[in-house]
Amino acid sequence: MPAAPAVAADAPACPPLVRDVPAYPDDLRQTQAQGSVLLDLRVDACGQVMDAAIAQSSGHAAFDAAALKASRGWVLGRDVASGAVGGQVRVPLDFKLPQRRSYAYVGHDDWPATHRRPRYVLEGLPGYAAPTAVLDRYDLQPEVMLTPPYPYVRNMLFRQRGAAPREYWLFMYLGDRATVAARYRLVMENDEPVVRVAFVCEGTEKHCARDRRLVMKGLPFARAR
Repeated sequence: MPAAPAVAADAPACPPLVRDVPAYPDDLRQTQAQGSVLLDLRVDACGQVMDAAIAQSSGHAAFDAAALKASRGWVLGRDVASGAVGGQVRVPLDFKLPQRRSYAYVGHDDWPATHRRPRYVLEGLPGYAAPTAVLDRYDLQPEVMLTPPYPYVRNMLFRQRGAAPREYWLFMYLGDRATVAARYRLVMENDEPVVRVAFVCEGTEKHCARDRRLVMKGLPFARAR
């Protein structure tokens, strides 16, 4: 009786796929620079990158360095490895910034007439200790931009998309850094128009107290009662 055919052993398990996006260099983000890098990668049978080199530079040393740093931690999988020639694969990597959305400024007509002389009430914003944390983590979705209400400081005011009750955000800046974030929620309480204000400030106690007083006086076109 012929012997049974040998069964091939299973191939060793590969690590999970990894293709982390490289960090965008801060200086190039600020100048809105973009670029493309062509990488030569040496991979093993799992597509795990063993070494990386620049095949074609982006023209920016910071992009090239970020691409190399990120790609050396990649695991691209057996499919990529099977197409490697001599263990080498060539991979393009783009550094592109999202297109900035433009908004029309609508004056202050978007603010409802019901809340032109409201009562302002201070409320908390748990989990947010600084305006930068709001900008980084709060799900801000501007739908309508209002003309900045304070002419002598850099500031912006917008209505949050889809919020119920209606919600506006004010940010005030010192240079390029947000120092005040204020959320305005427009509600009716006992048939009275009320604006509930969450105030977050970064700065000295004196400056934050001054800015809080300014905010609680109400917006120039919707003063507090």
